[in-house]
Amino acid sequence: MTERAQALNATRERYLLTRYAALTVALFVPLLLAFALVRNFYPFAASTVMMAGGDLQAGRTYYVMRGETSTGESIDLSPIELTNALSGRAWSLVGGTVTNKSFRLSSPHPANVVLLEAAGGIEKLPPASRLPDLLRSWGTIYNLRLSPSSPQRLQAVILDCYRWDSGRYSDYQHLVQSWRAEL
Repeated sequence: MTERAQALNATRERYLLTRYAALTVALFVPLLLAFALVRNFYPFAASTVMMAGGDLQAGRTYYVMRGETSTGESIDLSPIELTNALSGRAWSLVGGTVTNKSFRLSSPHPANVVLLEAAGGIEKLPPASRLPDLLRSWGTIYNLRLSPSSPQRLQAVILDCYRWDSGRYSDYQHLVQSWRAEL
């Protein structure tokens, strides 16, 4: 290899080294700054990933569904086990049904239109107008999995609405309302 070829190789290597060094700095400096400016450090960041953030200012409304068997026993029911739906979707369906959101759609179901007209408008429609239908359908799904003579068959489905008004980590079981649908 001639001196000229060696000089070209050395120049090319310096150019590539400079180029990759600049690329490395351009990629890693923002990452290092983000890491340095983070407010949570290990192990605290790992624990806060699993929490809702400790917001004691916003209250929550939540629902608990139970079934009453033919023997009078009360059992816990979970919509996710009945419908194989995502848990958040099942409970948002309950919240939407309680607040009559299905009547506010741009093109509601014809049965909902009839119910709206009979009530005299959305303002006069009672809360949870379609909730008994939802509870009966979930109760029917539960009963279809059992034999007709099973003592575990449901005769009613009960939905309890609870409210936590926030401010502290207690008093979270304040019963607001309860609905019952006979099967």
